[in-house]
Amino acid sequence: MTDKEILMDVLENEKNMNTNMVYALNEASHEKLYNELFNIFEGVSESAKELFALAYDLNYYQLEAEKKTKIEKTAQKLNQELASFHEEKNAE
Repeated sequence: MTDKEILMDVLENEKNMNTNMVYALNEASHEKLYNELFNIFEGVSESAKELFALAYDLNYYQLEAEKKTKIEKTAQKLNQELASFHEEKNAE
C-alpha cells in the first residue's frame, strides 16, 4: 500500500468511528457512561480532523471552487424546504 492509501484508509476508519460514537452517545443510558463516551468522541473527532488536515496538506484531498450561482441555488432550495417545514409544523 502507498502512503496515500494508508492515510486515506485510516482517515476513513476515523470517520466511521466518529459516526458510530454519535450513535453510542445518543443511546448512552447513564450520565457517567455518556460523559466517558463523550471524552472518547472528542479524541476521535480531533484525530479525524488532524488526519484530514494532513491529507489536505499532502494534496490527497483537493477542494474545488463552486460557481456562485450553484451555491445560491442550493441555498435558495434549502431555505424553501425550511420554510415549508415551518409551515407544516405551524399547521399542526
